[in-house]
Amino acid sequence: MEKRIFIIDDEAHLREWLKRNLKKDYQVETFSSAISALDAIRKTAPDIVLLDIGLPQMNGIEALTEIRKISQNIPVIMITAQQDINTVISAMKKGAYDYLIKPFDINRVRLSVQNALESVSLRKEVRKVHEKYLQENMPCFIGESNTIKDVMDFIGMVARSPDTPILILGETGTGKELIASAVHFNSPNAKGPFIPLNCAAIPKDLLESDLFGYEKGAFSGPAPKGKKD
Repeated sequence: MEKRIFIIDDEAHLREWLKRNLKKDYQVETFSSAISALDAIRKTAPDIVLLDIGLPQMNGIEALTEIRKISQNIPVIMITAQQDINTVISAMKKGAYDYLIKPFDINRVRLSVQNALESVSLRKEVRKVHEKYLQENMPCFIGESNTIKDVMDFIGMVARSPDTPILILGETGTGKELIASAVHFNSPNAKGPFIPLNCAAIPKDLLESDLFGYEKGAFSGPAPKGKKD
């Protein structure tokens, strides 16, 4: 399936020149304003956007901000004049993938578009590999009793609300950490790290400072080892 490119520029001759040179390899749609392009993006997101910075009504930086609200995954290549280089830096900080300075060579455009699409494809592959790893290494319980089934059902329920605090009680060796990791890996936070912490091994007077740090002068006498100002 051909990739879809949205070209947003108020210069008609530039829009048509880009479309003529890219339509052999991509589905190309052109827009003279950011407002009309944003309406189209909300309906059907393209694979990549070429976005002029110097647009009327809503400029390219403002449009980039709106595109990022719609999707974080659409690569956006900014189009700019030489005098807009400081604005380009701002656009890159806001998540633009690349920028093209007018006048530009069509080979430079093709290379930037190709690299952006390959980058998106690579991120998707990495995400698939990560998700497969999580599925294959997800903590699980072996058992068929009603009690175990109730525990797994409860884990699935609480995992859907990752911000809900959970207290897990039990004797040593009963699987408290296993349950905690199962909750984590079944939650939307599964792509992040699971970090177990043995609080019982940390003196209660140092627990807060070890977890959250401390300000200079919080301790009397010599500073604890390993801590620097």
